[in-house]
Amino acid sequence: MAEKPEKVDKSGEMEMLAQAFAAFSEASAKLEEKYVIIEEEAKKLREEVEDKNLQLSKLSGLLSSVLDNSNSCVTAIDGQDNILVKNPVADSFIQELGMDLFMDMLRSHEKPGVYDHELDGRTFRLSVGLLDEQKGFVFVINDITHMKKLEGERQRDEKLVLMGEMAANIAHEIRNPLGSIELFASLLERDLKGDESGTKLTRSIVKGVRTINSIISNILLFTKEIKLEPIRRHTADVVDDVILYLSHLMKDKNIKFINNIDEDHMVCCDFELCKQVVMNIVHNAIEAVPDGGKIIIDSFQSGDVSGFTVTDSGTGISESMRKKLFIPFQTTKAKGTGLGLAIVYKIIKAHNGAISVDSDGTSYTKFTVEFPVK
Repeated sequence: MAEKPEKVDKSGEMEMLAQAFAAFSEASAKLEEKYVIIEEEAKKLREEVEDKNLQLSKLSGLLSSVLDNSNSCVTAIDGQDNILVKNPVADSFIQELGMDLFMDMLRSHEKPGVYDHELDGRTFRLSVGLLDEQKGFVFVINDITHMKKLEGERQRDEKLVLMGEMAANIAHEIRNPLGSIELFASLLERDLKGDESGTKLTRSIVKGVRTINSIISNILLFTKEIKLEPIRRHTADVVDDVILYLSHLMKDKNIKFINNIDEDHMVCCDFELCKQVVMNIVHNAIEAVPDGGKIIIDSFQSGDVSGFTVTDSGTGISESMRKKLFIPFQTTKAKGTGLGLAIVYKIIKAHNGAISVDSDGTSYTKFTVEFPVK
């Protein structure tokens, strides 16, 4: 007899299926909610990333603008001396100095700090910092040659003021008894009339007193305030008068004088004081060159500045002497007082002009004098 099939409880299965479907629907709803939340979070993250990228882009643009428009040379190198970053000023420095000299300058200062580096007559100030991630260095470099020159002139002017005050006091103290000495020497000469040896000695005393008095006069000229009467004149007018006066000295030493003054160049100066400047510089050149030597004088005019240069073929001036050349009582001459160029410097400064000297210390010296055109 065949078995009867079990009776399936369909209502139970339907209930279980309904429960499973409900659970699935609930899970789907929760998943959909989570997805919405994740999508919102992803949107926020994308917005934040875009915002950060925009900020980074702006910051990068700002840094590039700072580097490109900086007046300082900015460059960074890694541990193998490879250049990682450089701005346009760095490119200019490299072009001017050459890559080898530029890199030698950087390698000379691979420690954090601030350094002054002398190179080809120029002074560079290097600020050096560490570049940790690349194990390298970042350099900020400025050409401070002009600033150094101005600082040197400021220090020189301060010394001149102090020395001027001291010299004026000493000059007055010395000058007071000089007149008495000259007077008594003259009276003694009169009393010794007929005594040749005595007369000779008294004349030597008078001559010595007058020499000292001349030196004192120069000291007082150096210390007193210079009053200018500037006027526009042709540079040739100033120079020609002086050259005519000194021509016999050049002739005695068979000096070849080359006058390259441009007849159209003008200078605004006190005529007599400007002649004194030319006189002193050319006279020094005559004394410096050997027999048969050469002196060249040139003029220039550019913008608001004009002036002249005097170049001689003498023995030159050492670098150490050039640094103190315009300070009183500094001289290379055996019988010089060292006041001539100090007075020249003061006259030129009173005109708001400038004077500089260049020399190799062995074969030439070149003075450059600048005055305002008007």
